[in-house]
Amino acid sequence: MLGLTGYSSSSEDEGDAQPVQKKQKIEQSSSATIKSQKATPAKNAAEKSKPSPQPESTTQGPLLGPSRPTESTPTSNSNSQTTSRTSTPPPLLPPPSSTDTQSLLRDLTLPPVPNLDIPPSPPGSPDAAATARFTHFLHIKRTANAHFNEKLAQSSSLKNPSLFEKLLQHTDLDPQAQYASTLDAGVWDPLDGLPAWGHRMELWKRREERRRLIGDIEREAQGKPLEFVRERLGRPRDDVYGRYDHSYLQTSGPTTHTSSPIVTGTSVVAVKFNGGVVIAADNLASYGSLARFRDVERLHTFHDSTVVGFGGDVSDMQHLKRILDSLDIRENYSTYEHSLNAQNLHTYLSKVMYKRRSELNPLWNHMLIAGMGNDGKPFLSSVDLLGTTFSSPHLATGFGAHLALPILRRRFPEDRPLEEISKEEAVEAIKECMKVLFYRDARSMEEYSIAVVTKDGVEMKTDAKLEKESWAFADTIKGYGRTVA
Repeated sequence: MLGLTGYSSSSEDEGDAQPVQKKQKIEQSSSATIKSQKATPAKNAAEKSKPSPQPESTTQGPLLGPSRPTESTPTSNSNSQTTSRTSTPPPLLPPPSSTDTQSLLRDLTLPPVPNLDIPPSPPGSPDAAATARFTHFLHIKRTANAHFNEKLAQSSSLKNPSLFEKLLQHTDLDPQAQYASTLDAGVWDPLDGLPAWGHRMELWKRREERRRLIGDIEREAQGKPLEFVRERLGRPRDDVYGRYDHSYLQTSGPTTHTSSPIVTGTSVVAVKFNGGVVIAADNLASYGSLARFRDVERLHTFHDSTVVGFGGDVSDMQHLKRILDSLDIRENYSTYEHSLNAQNLHTYLSKVMYKRRSELNPLWNHMLIAGMGNDGKPFLSSVDLLGTTFSSPHLATGFGAHLALPILRRRFPEDRPLEEISKEEAVEAIKECMKVLFYRDARSMEEYSIAVVTKDGVEMKTDAKLEKESWAFADTIKGYGRTVA
């Protein structure tokens, strides 16, 4: 190793012999210099012409390559021997090992003594003003712990809009230039890759054209009677909302029937009175136009303080009932004295319906929530399949919105205060509405459920029947029986 070439032993015997060796070396060097001074110039020239003898050095580390044997100078008597020697190639040595290769790379790449000194500065003296400013900057950063970006952002002068515009004008910058980027416009600019129909004006034109088209269709349909087709029951009107585009539906896999309910329930009617709410719905579930299931209760009691009336698809109604039952169980476990009232339940159901509508998989129901609100007063509100909410002193769903609401509005006008409406009067009005619906609605029946909700609880009757039923008025209807138009 290179670092061990100057090693000397620390033993006492070797230490005593070292001065004698130094004296012999000094005497030999002095005699050699004297002899060289007395030599003739011719001898010096002859010595200079001779090649200088190379000092014998031991190889430190691995060999740099395969070594060849030294060739001896051939003599005149051995021509055949030299010919045979030169014709045979020298033997190759085995390749060095991985350890030798690593040490070789280390010897070739790293200097024997590492130089860790800082390189000298270029000639000349630095600017004194710049050095002072930089020293002041470091002093502020270390002592005041100030963040210059935050300081600039909180500067009142830079927050002045007029001053900001003056700075832009002074630097000849466009206001849009402050948002410039080094990226290509196709990467950060949405307008660069936006199609022509995606711009604001094009979208506005298309929306206006659709509005005009819907308006024309509505004006044309004003003088025409509505056509009730069995396949379109429970679906929005095509002339108002547009036809369903079946190209977006799946061509394979399971088929969903959410947008075309089969088993449905009809109207739900409710009205407020002084101290509570009366709500009713018949017990019929129609399979299309067939009165198939005659014992389906569409009024659901929640926590003995709220009643939910369901209209629309029966399967979705059963799904919502399971949701309400699980919610009721969780509320009974988690709370002790406080529970969800009708107003809280109405908010919860509106969120559920709006979520399913946003997922394009709505629950095809229209519900009425009756009970007591947060203030202890009667509460009545509705939620439809779109998550739309509406509150009123009297509400109805389905066909009852056209037949029952006029009766309730005539009996209980808006200018009549709620305190003047008694429980018996509200129950009598609901019974009259259920009778009219049975006369006029082909999807209703004479048996219905009626509930009265007050602060004391819920009074539910699931087997109520129509009273004083009479079809004598049918003789006055044109086209029915013996009456001829």
